[in-house]
Amino acid sequence: MTKEIWIILACVPLYVVNSFCDKYVSSKSGSGHNFLYNTVKFLIGSICLLPMFLGDHAPRFQAGVLLCGIACGIMYAVSKTIILRGYEMTSVAFMTLCHASGMILPCVLGHFFWSEPLGLLSLIGILLAVASIVLLKDSKGEKKGFDTVGIVIGILVFLTSGGVMIAQKMMGLYFSEQSVSAYNFYSFAVACLLLGVFVRPRGESKTDLKRILLCAAGSAVSLCVISLVMTALAGSVPSAIMFPLFNGSGIIFVCICSVFAFKEPLTAKKILGLVLGLCGLFLVNL
Repeated sequence: MTKEIWIILACVPLYVVNSFCDKYVSSKSGSGHNFLYNTVKFLIGSICLLPMFLGDHAPRFQAGVLLCGIACGIMYAVSKTIILRGYEMTSVAFMTLCHASGMILPCVLGHFFWSEPLGLLSLIGILLAVASIVLLKDSKGEKKGFDTVGIVIGILVFLTSGGVMIAQKMMGLYFSEQSVSAYNFYSFAVACLLLGVFVRPRGESKTDLKRILLCAAGSAVSLCVISLVMTALAGSVPSAIMFPLFNGSGIIFVCICSVFAFKEPLTAKKILGLVLGLCGLFLVNL
């Protein structure tokens, strides 16, 4: 298990790269280019995965890999689409809570359906990690109300976020003999096609397009590696360790690096989030 944990931790810098690319595009254009950016991201990811897909000798067209890949792609697209609306209807903090809480789903399902350990300390650690992520996410003093539509969007974000992890887990547990490359190719290709429907020309300048392309390429490559590694490890690493360890460590490093890269202040709220996150990760790995 030690080897697998080190592999997960080695992917954390890629999480930082992916987050920074997302943040940079958003900071330069608000939400105006998000659909274009995400569509290009998944398109580049599909192209990167295509040689692996074509060269893999493992089964690529069986029902298991097809269903898991398509399901993951749909959840990628839905999550990326509705979370933007959620930011407008509720708040960044609430949407972050819903998205981060998604990792609770595979952990609970792993305990009841896959006989994975989930002790009280691990459960407390997961909840601390979720609380840490919410504190570390800067909501810029937003004070928005909640209506029925906003709450429904939050629930959908929670389900689709957890659904991506569940799809990775099912692929690793039940269809490990089938092509992991094909699974990831299908998920990226389906997300690209679905998100592409929402892209509308906005008169992007050459500078905008170059910025979107560069960030999409960086995000796509990092996300490809992350998805390949997480899927490959999903069959051997308990959910209560893998997902909190990766996501929790990732957001902690994003927060620390943002202090230097984006000159973000390290507020008392963020320091508390860092402490809770570290405590949570410690409990998860006991």
